[in-house]
Amino acid sequence: MAHGNYFTPSTIKDARCGLRRSVAQLIALVDTEDPAFQRIADVLQDMANSGVELTEEVIGVAVKMGRQKHADEQAKRHTVPARRSIVYYIRRGDFIKIGTTINPASRLHTLMPDEILGFEPGDAQLERIRHQQFRNCRVARKGEYFHPTEELAAHIAALREQHGEPDPAWPSVATLGTGYVRSKIKVELPEPVSSETVTAADGARLLNMNRSTIHGWVHRGLIKPVARDEKRRPLYYVDHLRFLIERNRTWQNHRKHRTNDAPSVSA
Repeated sequence: MAHGNYFTPSTIKDARCGLRRSVAQLIALVDTEDPAFQRIADVLQDMANSGVELTEEVIGVAVKMGRQKHADEQAKRHTVPARRSIVYYIRRGDFIKIGTTINPASRLHTLMPDEILGFEPGDAQLERIRHQQFRNCRVARKGEYFHPTEELAAHIAALREQHGEPDPAWPSVATLGTGYVRSKIKVELPEPVSSETVTAADGARLLNMNRSTIHGWVHRGLIKPVARDEKRRPLYYVDHLRFLIERNRTWQNHRKHRTNDAPSVSA
């Protein structure tokens, strides 16, 4: 290893002739061609800064620690993030289907419902809970279709209040011809005017909204954390939350006007 290598701890250098001879032979044990060299160097620097004597045994430990850090970084880099599943509520004909999926766009394209009524973050276990919850209005003894009772309608309305409107890019008969099915709407968040950040819980209290709505936005990829607080909780820009609130209000008004302007069909 060259005497001038950047990572060489200053505590083992001699101001006049570079590495002290007492440790030069030990440092030479580190292979500079090792793919994990950068991480090994970081570990050695931390050890030296902490006053640890760089013996052959210690350097061997540093090599192992550095290689493990490198392996962990590589594994994390090549790991595909797990997608969160949702429980969806759709109308097909006179019935409501309650199902679950991790890929709403693909699943709903296959089903092509008449209308997407709502959704909530959840997996197959939550789906079973909902099936049991509304078993009294089930169309068949075992199945995912239900009669549109007042109880189920109220539940779906509550979900829309909590998690917002279903993504308009999710395909359905109701969105055919609107342009939403052809290309997924991408929300470009504006540059925040203020640097104020909050957790989902604090943002919900500050803006008088439901925390689950923020979690729904995160799930749909509309907003991402910009930092974490001392407890490792995600932080979001307040300006971005306000922007999405206004966007959701505009979309709801658009849907209301489109429904009101739709021509009536006589029997």
